[in-house]
Amino acid sequence: MAQQMETKKGYSARELAVLSLCRLEREGKFGSLEADSAIKKFRLEGAERALYTKLFYGVTERRLTLDHVIAVYSDKRPEELSLEMKNILRVSVYQILYLDRVPDYSAVNEGAELAKKYVRKSAASFVNAVLRRVCRDGMPEIHDDGDAAAYCSVKYSVSPDICRAFIAEFGKDETEKLLSALFRPQYITLRVNTLRCGREELISLLADNGITAVPTEKSPFGVRLCEHVDTTTLLGIVNGLAYIEDEASQIAVALLAPRPGEVVADVCAAPGGKTVSAAIMMENKGVIYASDIHESKLKLIEKTARLCGTDIIRVSCRDGRETDPALINKCDRVLCDVPCSGLGVLAKKPDMRYKEYGDDERLIATQRAILRASARYVKAGGTLVYSTCTVVSRENGENVSDFLAQNGDFTLVGSTTLLPHRDGTDGFYVAVMKKDSQIEGNE
Repeated sequence: MAQQMETKKGYSARELAVLSLCRLEREGKFGSLEADSAIKKFRLEGAERALYTKLFYGVTERRLTLDHVIAVYSDKRPEELSLEMKNILRVSVYQILYLDRVPDYSAVNEGAELAKKYVRKSAASFVNAVLRRVCRDGMPEIHDDGDAAAYCSVKYSVSPDICRAFIAEFGKDETEKLLSALFRPQYITLRVNTLRCGREELISLLADNGITAVPTEKSPFGVRLCEHVDTTTLLGIVNGLAYIEDEASQIAVALLAPRPGEVVADVCAAPGGKTVSAAIMMENKGVIYASDIHESKLKLIEKTARLCGTDIIRVSCRDGRETDPALINKCDRVLCDVPCSGLGVLAKKPDMRYKEYGDDERLIATQRAILRASARYVKAGGTLVYSTCTVVSRENGENVSDFLAQNGDFTLVGSTTLLPHRDGTDGFYVAVMKKDSQIEGNE
């Protein structure tokens, strides 16, 4: 199939979506990287780009549900089908069941033609038969046979492991609400650079460029777009007056509440959205020590800082599990946004919906080690914020409880879990802790 991707000539958006989906599964690439690569390589624009994007992400998002449909209407078991055949059927079924503007006959005909090209000529009749059954009978019923995780997995196209974790955390009914919210349109959220403009001013600027946006409900400095906008076009318009950052991340920094002139540390800082947000809240006065274990990502922090006109951020490459001696007891506020399972951002990263999830002791150990090391930076009376983009207690509240049990000089001020169906944000957890004020000589 790789040879088929040498030139754009003769390729439709549907065909390119099939090719990309096969590459995604074969090579294990991130979905966004594969999509960006295909769009650039084949110079997709306008309606073709829009259809390719819709098909690629739509099929990725609903893969397990689509496979259930195919299994119901096919006389072959899924494991008997080649990867090419699976993705031809997935793309075609997705068009029939989820896209109103694509005529059913078009989906059937092109599916059959793609089967001839990428499987064998005789495969066209099989594809034609399956798709005609889908057109005739529609979405088959998904039965709940008493296994709630298996039922939710098929209905909402999320791995059984993740479904089990959510059901254990929230119960079946709440889990269904959460998983259903993952299908909502994911419009871009901006963090306004209040050093240069206000929210209403930014909203007015976007409106002047034909883009509708509204203030975020929970973040005091966010703007949410009401439509899909090309990222490059958007950033060209805002040009340092704002940058892309989800509302949940903005809330974490709002709860950190850094003030002008303070010393702040942001561990695990890349790609830097929270770091720059803190610098803006500090009115570019004071200092922020931003570190991350991935040296290649540090330039992203510096790039956003330059774009927004902040120069108080000091960037370094450091493993967050290891304490920096130079910062011990030196910081007014510390943001500890640890690596996590990412179960709160499945809506934005649909290829993560199918990951295995279990008792990852190494991940938990890493999170706890980073929290312990970061806490040493907090001066007496200072603030420590622990955050993740996941929603399970094992990575959130349990880690915080374990830390507090071992560090009696810290007190929990409050914590919150943001959920997509309830808060309209990414899934996110934030805990705010305060270090006791110590009277000198009274140890």
